[in-house]
Amino acid sequence: MNLKYAGIMSALAVSFAMAQEPASLTEAAPVTEAQSITAPAVEPAPAEVTPVAEPVAEAKAEAEPVSEIPAEPAVVAEPAPGTEPAPVAEPAPVAEPVAEVSDVAVAPKAVRGADVESEPAPRAVRGADAAPTTVYYETVYTREDGVPVRTVYVAQRSHRDSTTMEELVGLVPMTFKLGVHGSIGSYYMTGDKWDSDDYDGLTWRAGLMSIIPLNEYTMGIKLGVLFEKSEASETYNYFDEENVATPVSFRFDQMKIDIPVLFTFKGASSKFFFDMGAQVSIPVKDQLKISYEEDGKKIKSKGDMIDDEYRNTMDWSLVFGFSIMANKYLSVDIHADMGLSDLYEDHRDFVNLDLSSSAFTLGLTVYPF
Repeated sequence: MNLKYAGIMSALAVSFAMAQEPASLTEAAPVTEAQSITAPAVEPAPAEVTPVAEPVAEAKAEAEPVSEIPAEPAVVAEPAPGTEPAPVAEPAPVAEPVAEVSDVAVAPKAVRGADVESEPAPRAVRGADAAPTTVYYETVYTREDGVPVRTVYVAQRSHRDSTTMEELVGLVPMTFKLGVHGSIGSYYMTGDKWDSDDYDGLTWRAGLMSIIPLNEYTMGIKLGVLFEKSEASETYNYFDEENVATPVSFRFDQMKIDIPVLFTFKGASSKFFFDMGAQVSIPVKDQLKISYEEDGKKIKSKGDMIDDEYRNTMDWSLVFGFSIMANKYLSVDIHADMGLSDLYEDHRDFVNLDLSSSAFTLGLTVYPF
């Protein structure tokens, strides 16, 4: 009876073990005490191990990202009646994905909107002299968000190139200028009649001069305000009743405010200006000094031509000449003035006052603006 019972139990245990073997992935269910005595022990089936990605030793320049392989869930067989459930194997740790390393070379720091001082200077130009280079950042365009897009220039010189397209073509634009003018020259006072007296001397002028362009290259207006100081003198012989000649010296000392208004013309590619226009002069001071000798004594007399109402209140003259721009800031001016009106009215003693003035001057104008 015991042998029969033991055989039946052994057959049940074998059939039960064969039913569990294909489904078990971890460990076989523990057998009962009776089975451990009679039936042969069944080794537990090994658990299916999830493949683990090998760790990456070094990140190479062209490494591809390692994708995460999810582990398949283990199938656990239901325990037999009257037995304890088999323990389930813990899932193997899965390798963390490795960060993708770009195979594109890392670009240098962008210059869009970057601070100029924080950007490193580019390398020196090959074959250049040992002189230090200068880096310039020029704005090419501005993005929609307001950030300027720049490009970098490296120059061997310590200043920017100031050559414009107009200079490359050879054009010389006429621009607004304001400067200081000074001139000196000869001064003449002549009469309109053949027997009139003539006087000559010196004149000098100083003041402000401006150039106002009327178009881009060829036409403009020169407008100025100048202070003028002039003097002219001459000596004539006067004969008395006994036909004895007495030399008499006449000298005019004058101060004026001159306002020239000149039209200036030049070629589009020329620095030579031709000037023509009018000038009005307002007298400020005009004195006539007369000196001669009589009976061995030197006699002098002086008269104010303005206070004595001999002097006209305004003089008009025609001005023409030319100017040469030596550079951007300096001009050489040569002008001639021809009086169109008489300086005085009426006569004074034996002095012929039927006179008009003219001048020939050479000057410089400095245009700092």
